[in-house]
Amino acid sequence: MKRRTPARRRPRSRRAVGLNYTRPRARRAPTLRQKKLTMSKPHSLTVETAAKLPPLSPREVVAVCVFQGEPEPAGAGGEVLRAVERILNEGDFKGEAESTLLVHAATGEGARRLLLVGMGKREDADDAALRRAAATAVRAARNARAGRVNFIPPAGHEGPRAAGAVAEGAILGAYENGFYQSDEEEKAATNRLTIVTSADGDAPAGGDGLRRRVERARIIAESVNWTRALADEPGLSLPPREFARRAAEMAASVGLKVESLGVEEIRARGMGGLLGVAQGSDEEPALIVLRYEPEGAGEDDGLWAFVGKGITFDTGGISIKHGLDMYEMKSDMAGGAAALGALRAIAQLKPDRRVVAVVPAAENMPSGKAIKPGDIVRTLAGHTIEVVDTDAEGRLVLVDGIAYAKALGASRIVDLATLTGSIIVALGSHRMGLFSNDDEWAARLLAASERAGEPAWRMPVSDDYKKRIESAIADFKNYGGRPDATSAALLLSKFAGSTPWVHLDIAGTAWYDAPLPYAPKGASGAGVRTLVELVCG
Repeated sequence: MKRRTPARRRPRSRRAVGLNYTRPRARRAPTLRQKKLTMSKPHSLTVETAAKLPPLSPREVVAVCVFQGEPEPAGAGGEVLRAVERILNEGDFKGEAESTLLVHAATGEGARRLLLVGMGKREDADDAALRRAAATAVRAARNARAGRVNFIPPAGHEGPRAAGAVAEGAILGAYENGFYQSDEEEKAATNRLTIVTSADGDAPAGGDGLRRRVERARIIAESVNWTRALADEPGLSLPPREFARRAAEMAASVGLKVESLGVEEIRARGMGGLLGVAQGSDEEPALIVLRYEPEGAGEDDGLWAFVGKGITFDTGGISIKHGLDMYEMKSDMAGGAAALGALRAIAQLKPDRRVVAVVPAAENMPSGKAIKPGDIVRTLAGHTIEVVDTDAEGRLVLVDGIAYAKALGASRIVDLATLTGSIIVALGSHRMGLFSNDDEWAARLLAASERAGEPAWRMPVSDDYKKRIESAIADFKNYGGRPDATSAALLLSKFAGSTPWVHLDIAGTAWYDAPLPYAPKGASGAGVRTLVELVCG
């Protein structure tokens, strides 16, 4: 039998035998981080008004609104009217909402390409329908490689308010999120829209009321698109500190005051919720603060605070999510982006109201350093929270954001967050979930959301559910099981205290799951228009 060769004994280390030991110089691990990609600048849409159709080029289209079931176009006249009537009489177009039909029809007015845009039923023709029709028209025109759209609103919708809805919808519809696509030729953009209308039915187009409405719409829609572009960014390109840098860059462009707290300042202030979530990531957290402080607003007018969840990527941490659709968690900072986007618009609209945006930003990642289920965090407010589920991280950063807003002197608070899947089960993708500790403040938010075309639905938050967030070893726990949307809101309410507070759960409305006639798949910018409407009316 062959004898086994004995294994060589490893020499004893110098350290083990107590000899002089020189610690080797620490070598930095080579970074595997990919070089950051360069994002192409989202294209913009110029909106103008005219009392009649301008001279047309072959690449332009004339968009004509059609109501469902009606045999003639809703606002066109002359040769355009007759051309469209012929098409409608042949039954080729029904006018259903968000439908379009591009036809070639030479007219005496020079229109070579007519774009029929369905408005749906006449009785449903409100501002939201006009926004969708204009957005649908712009996207259909882009697919037809038209450089300009001449949009004729339906009869009865020619005034400044309608023009504002058309302008807002058109700019929102022009948004594309293919920032990293290589083939620029495929992204030929429609870059101009002319609203063919007379303000108030008889005042010349371009009057002061019309111009103000269109300009307001431009500011709001471009701020929504700015928000969408942030939420569509990959997590690689938008870690918390880059998020803070983008916020500062925007603030400088519109005259907002900005402050960004780094990890040492966050630790010194005792923001254990934000630090706890961030500790599993190599990316440092940030607390982003933007202030709008107009000269005309006094201290007695109060300070309104928008607190937005800023999780730039959410894996779930140790309580890790399943891989399917995790890529969408790059948009888990949509609430924070909306708070910043609202300030972007407010700074340009200049209301006499002091407003601050507070965005606690972090990545939620699993690692040997990550917070674990069963750990305890101490928050800025001094309360302790037992971490039952590391994937319920949004409420941990929000409680520190709410406490910070109160420390700044906030008299009213709105927080926005893609917080729970539970709200999607309850409300789907068409309404924000609204929770509040104050009926008057809730009513104002609900009214603003309806006017803005971002409807919300009030949900219960009361101590009937308090056992859901009770902990045996801490003041609270971060996850109470079903109904999660309500238990999460109840936890936030404990930190709002007596300050009038509204929580908007936008998990169902912040993201389009599939391309729509008026929007690409991706971020929606939910919440921006509601907050602007709340402040500016």
